[in-house]
Amino acid sequence: MADEHIIFKGNPSPVAIMGTLVLCVILFLGGSIALVLFWNKFQPGILRQVIFWVPIIPALYALGKWVALKFHSYEITNERIKVIKGIFSKRTDELELYRVKDTALIEPFFYRMFSVGNISIITGDDTTPQLEIKALKNAKEIREQLRTSIEECRSRKRAGIMELE
Repeated sequence: MADEHIIFKGNPSPVAIMGTLVLCVILFLGGSIALVLFWNKFQPGILRQVIFWVPIIPALYALGKWVALKFHSYEITNERIKVIKGIFSKRTDELELYRVKDTALIEPFFYRMFSVGNISIITGDDTTPQLEIKALKNAKEIREQLRTSIEECRSRKRAGIMELE
């Protein structure tokens, strides 16, 4: 059996949540401006408290998305793919490479501007029939290394596509 070595270990790129972050910044700025302009127009009470929270809610939402992204990680080795998610409770999903049927590289226009892409994986695994590894820097090179490792792993395990079906 070959020694297991890491091909890639890291988190999705922040580009994956860029739209959410931009929207939250716009809402935060708009809410802050409204807060400054209209604070004195309202009598102290419940409405003033609601207006106070208008800019804070999008900021907290953006922070939550950012933290969730940082606690989502991938580890791709020459034997398996691990997906680790969770802030307080963690979940680790593993996929053995010899079960992979096909891979695809998906590079949306916005992602390509930042050299980021998704790797879509079709498997013969019952629990994970499809896996998408999202927003990876240098996804093209990672996919090529992954493809080579899949072929080597199949050869070592003597697992072909026919055996998976």
